[in-house]
Formats: sequence, C-alpha cells, structure tokens
Amino acid sequence: MPKSVSRELPEDLYARLSGSSADRYLDQVILLYTVDGNGWAHPAILSYFEVAARDRTNLRLATYKESNTTENMRRSGKVTLSIFDRRIAYSIKGTAREISREMKSVGRNAMLNVSIDQVLVDEADPVLEPGAYISSGVKCANPNLGAERTWRNEVLKELMESA
Repeated sequence: MPKSVSRELPEDLYARLSGSSADRYLDQVILLYTVDGNGWAHPAILSYFEVAARDRTNLRLATYKESNTTENMRRSGKVTLSIFDRRIAYSIKGTAREISREMKSVGRNAMLNVSIDQVLVDEADPVLEPGAYISSGVKCANPNLGAERTWRNEVLKELMESA
C-alpha cells in the first residue's frame, strides 16, 4: 500500500530527476496520468528527457502541445507521475499549469510546471510478502535514440533553465 512520504522530492528521487543523469535512464520511462473529460485516468509515457526537477517541489514537463494528455492538464490541472525501478516505486501527485504553449527547442511540445502536492512510496509488506520487491522499471527500446539525442538534450536543457 502506498505511503505518503513528503510534499517534496526525497533526495534519491530529486537526484534521479535533476537532469544531470538522464543518460543513465535512456531505456526507462516515466508513467504520467491525467484525468480525462469523463473522469477516467488517462495514461501517457515520458522519457527522462521530458521530466525535470527544477527544485524539490516543482517538476517541469515537456508534452506534445496538442495531445489529450496536455489538454487534460490544461483543463483539470491534476497529474500523477509514477517512477519504477529496481526496489523503487514512487508516485508523485501534483498540480500542473502551462508555462509555454510551444517550447523553443521543440515546437511540438508545450512546457508545464507541476507543483508537487504529495510524494508516495510503495513497497511490499515485509510481514505479508517477505523478500518481495520491484525488480525493474518500465523499459523501452528506441533504435533512433542516436539521431534524437540532440533535440532531447535541448528539451531537457530548456526545462531546467526556464524561469
């Protein structure tokens, strides 16, 4: 069962999302959930080049400006991000607001700020499930990553440097 740990990113999660180690997570994704117009959870997948911790209480996101995901955040402001890796299961709940409808680095993306409301951690109950743990994160393969590396780095840089 998830437990609330803070209203800000703990050290390990902040370091992971600070932008300085995005290359370590090239094959991993961050799951993003918004609320659609009918009240349903709407999932999306982001890379570590599209999510950046500005500080411990704010995340910056780059999402397609015309996507349902972005429209949901514009409308409701509600967002949850999930990060899974070996022995890690975090959820970050926050309130999104649009900073820029079109990013300078990649015009198809909008930039949003997520003000963190709650950080939760989940792990197996050591009494009920002794020895059980998350064994890996959600993985992806991108055969075009080399060709995309420049614009991905530019997106991450803009997220980190924007006012």
